[in-house]
Amino acid sequence: MPSNTSKKFSRLGRLALQNLSRNMLLSIATIVMMGLIIFIFNVIMVLNVLAQSSLVQLGDKVDLILYINDDATSYEITEMTAEVESLPVVKSVSYTNKEEALAEFISLYPDKSDPFTVYGIENPLPSNLQIVTQSPDQHGIVIDYLENSAYGTFLLDVESSNENQEIVARLLSVTNFTKQLIIGVTVTFVFGSLLMIMNAIHLSIFTRKKEISIMQLVGANPSMIRFPFLFEGAFYSLFAVIFSFILLIFFLEGTNLNQFSGFQEGFQPALLFGLELAASLAIGVISSFIAISYYLHESN
Repeated sequence: MPSNTSKKFSRLGRLALQNLSRNMLLSIATIVMMGLIIFIFNVIMVLNVLAQSSLVQLGDKVDLILYINDDATSYEITEMTAEVESLPVVKSVSYTNKEEALAEFISLYPDKSDPFTVYGIENPLPSNLQIVTQSPDQHGIVIDYLENSAYGTFLLDVESSNENQEIVARLLSVTNFTKQLIIGVTVTFVFGSLLMIMNAIHLSIFTRKKEISIMQLVGANPSMIRFPFLFEGAFYSLFAVIFSFILLIFFLEGTNLNQFSGFQEGFQPALLFGLELAASLAIGVISSFIAISYYLHESN
């Protein structure tokens, strides 16, 4: 046997759905408009996650190499390596000595003989430090630090991928832009949803004006008058979030973004759905409460 509370909530839910069906066109328009705003927000979130995951993948590549003068001793190189590793922006540092650098060079051209050995030339390749930073845009911090340190005289040259730097700059601009868009769309959604749901609830109150007046005359508790409209506002939000995620699923399937491993790790649709549902329900209930409270205040 269902409890009185569950029966009451079931009845309130049916009343709210009846209110939605009475103003079907307005209900659909409100749900679609709210859903589209949430969908736009989700697309921007997807772009932000893509840019962030691309930055992480670029950051895992070694594209900062410091070539070291032959005058540097093993002790000095060890000290410099340790100091570079201690920098907060540095993830890892690996050292390659002259012999290892020559072996790597020869391995790149296995079909050719070693020209240095053949012609009796001393190994001209310098040792080097391969550095991975937390973010590729932090290379300048490492370079500036070393050039202004006691180890600056040991540096022969610096090799940093210009192509990667350009990509990083573009990705950083995309992430900054999407963050600003997210704030703007969030504000638009909050105020837009409040106005749309309040307008829909006002019309719903108008269609049930006589019924509400009778309930007031017989001394009905104000909460019993409010609750169906609060449920109605919640239903607007619920259906809008579901509609937006249906659109998002089609969008992700159409663009094949789920195939990117970095995107799969960074994008959490279940968490996003839960947060958006909670926020939307809160907006729906608050806007409905404001609308019905205003009517009850004016009718007294």
